[in-house]
Amino acid sequence: MKNTLLIILSIISTVCFSQTNLVPNSTFEKIEKKIKGKGEINVATPWTSPTLAQADLYVPKTKNYNISIPENSYGEEKPMEGTGYAGIIGYSYKNKVPRSYLQVQLTEQLEEGKEYCIKYHVSLADLSKYSCNHLGVAITDKAMTANNSDILKFDSYIESRKLVVYETQFYWTPICGVYKAKGGEEYLTIGNFTEDAKLQLKKVKRPRGFTKPQTYDAYYFIDNVSVTPIEEAKKCDCDATPGMENAETIKRDFNSDKSVSAKTLKIINTDGTTSSDKKTTSAAESDANPEVNEDVDGMIIAFSPKLYAIGGAATSQLDIVASYLKANKTHKIAITGYVDASESDVDKLDGRRVGAVYKYLISKGVAKERIEREMGGEDAIDEKKKTKNMRVEIALITE
Repeated sequence: MKNTLLIILSIISTVCFSQTNLVPNSTFEKIEKKIKGKGEINVATPWTSPTLAQADLYVPKTKNYNISIPENSYGEEKPMEGTGYAGIIGYSYKNKVPRSYLQVQLTEQLEEGKEYCIKYHVSLADLSKYSCNHLGVAITDKAMTANNSDILKFDSYIESRKLVVYETQFYWTPICGVYKAKGGEEYLTIGNFTEDAKLQLKKVKRPRGFTKPQTYDAYYFIDNVSVTPIEEAKKCDCDATPGMENAETIKRDFNSDKSVSAKTLKIINTDGTTSSDKKTTSAAESDANPEVNEDVDGMIIAFSPKLYAIGGAATSQLDIVASYLKANKTHKIAITGYVDASESDVDKLDGRRVGAVYKYLISKGVAKERIEREMGGEDAIDEKKKTKNMRVEIALITE
């Protein structure tokens, strides 16, 4: 009787808390046949590319280095969810390589007047020389197809109205928002729909540890795509996703108009202020508060076993470090990576963890000259809780 009750409660819990994702194969891990090379996104049914420029599919356990996970010809990245992910070109220098797009038919049509949370995640490839803004999602009632490799055009589509340049690497940046359906929409298309002249571009330095030449494009890995009824999603603000806990999406119609009065995607700082009204702590204020120094000096960034991706709590910690360094121009930090003995089968894991922290701080505007990096190797500070050994330690340098 007791076991039966537990089973019933388990089923009820699953029904109550599960979410209906209308995107099939949302993590690109289900494939129909063996993949041979680039441009085979159609193997991850029902995903396709609507133009002649085919998107790429990345899979584990393949002999083809170009499309392998986690290391491949574009760099290194672990899936956010599942075992695979896709890759598209968002921009290329002088359009030498055409842009590519992802398209999928939803499991059911969207209902008129109903609101949905649209979300997907991007990570800039390590060997891309450029990064860009205007990555978007189009929701349509019909499939988009083109017998060419031109830039796709839509009357309206979903994108960040902040028009941020997506330049982060080594972790997944979410793009999300609430969409009110007109009714009958059943196709989702991901890519860059804006002409080159209107793009904001940034050149990206090749990360330390990579020796291959950079590619003259902005290439993005894509993973974990979802379309969820808003009453099931409850929130559509990206709060719980690693790397973007402070991003809040304000509900609006995702039209491509440039109305200043339109509601926007805005960044909410950890203290509740927005990026427009955030006050930068001065050096004097920071020095007057010794707790800030203590927070930075000796800070420990924790990692999951055999992984080097930065988790949710870590980004909040590193935001504190970045703010402190911006306020104290003469101070530097030393970051040292460590591993547990149980992780010895992962090559250079301490260095990769240091690299992830280093990249995050650089993306926040910290000059690379102010960060010293060290690899500490195996170091057991806790024999019982081995996860405490899987860390990066931050030391403050004030001289």
